Amino acid sequence: MGCATAYSLAGRGHQVTLYEQFEIGHKRGSSHGETRIYRYSYPDARYVAMMKEALPLWRDFERTTGLELLTQTGGLDTGASLAQHAAALESCDITFEMIDGRSANQRWPVVSFDDDAEVLYQSEGGIVHADRAWRAFGDAARDLGAEIRSGQRVGAVELDDGVRVISEEVETYDAAVVTAGGWAPGLLAGCGIDLPTRVTRETVAFFRFSEVPPTVVDWGDPAVYALADPGRGIKAGEHIAGPTTDADAPGEVNRDSVARLTEWVARRYPGAPPEPWHAETCIYTNTDDQHFLIERHGPLVVGSPCSGHGFKFAPLIGRRLTALVEEI
Repeated sequence: MGCATAYSLAGRGHQVTLYEQFEIGHKRGSSHGETRIYRYSYPDARYVAMMKEALPLWRDFERTTGLELLTQTGGLDTGASLAQHAAALESCDITFEMIDGRSANQRWPVVSFDDDAEVLYQSEGGIVHADRAWRAFGDAARDLGAEIRSGQRVGAVELDDGVRVISEEVETYDAAVVTAGGWAPGLLAGCGIDLPTRVTRETVAFFRFSEVPPTVVDWGDPAVYALADPGRGIKAGEHIAGPTTDADAPGEVNRDSVARLTEWVARRYPGAPPEPWHAETCIYTNTDDQHFLIERHGPLVVGSPCSGHGFKFAPLIGRRLTALVEEI
């Protein structure tokens, strides 16, 4: 979100400095890894409408950079809340199909559902090439004149006739945007901003697979998802199932989560190997209702958190945060 916002701001002619405590591409936060899901299918029409705005922005950015950042695979949803998904999609004029598990299995033999399962298919979903996109936003921002300061941790931000940013040096800016994910609550506390979030450590597992199947989201408690990870197989994870953590704590794979994912993949992808070849972690920064926080506090704009489902909206959120800056 920081790189997408820097790109948007620089494109509007603003002088931009981007602080990154590690480096673009690091594995300590929420944005690393090869792929993420993008999808229209949501039980809330607000997010369907946001995807309608975000998808053309992704395609425009692909044309600008000459990079393939999205791969359309289609998406399959099953489990609870499908009626809400269908209503939200209809309200935004997004086409989809409701089919049974038997029909889904015939159309996509690499995926398996119970014959009488209800399945929602939306053809326009797919995967975002996440690492490639993250770097592309940073490179494009730099090309437009943004300064990227890698390896500079911001220790505090203070409101004082603008925003004072305290890092290796102390500098004051007309405005600042905080997209610090799991580190945002601590960073903002010094300004008297209480960010109502909980940081969790989530585990994802990777299974060798030669096909590029549609994305699958199994809406349960927790939701479980899988997506193609081209060249590496399929990636599977549980949504907001990990323990509460500190963003600075080292990541530790949750073996119970891996065991549950292995069992789920065996049911959904019968052709996958019986064990994952790799597992890793990332952090989620969550609100109780899983909605995003996009807000302004004087000259300070907050774009965090995204509750584990924000990457697909990056160019749109970058624009929305830019609009908040320009209101100042």
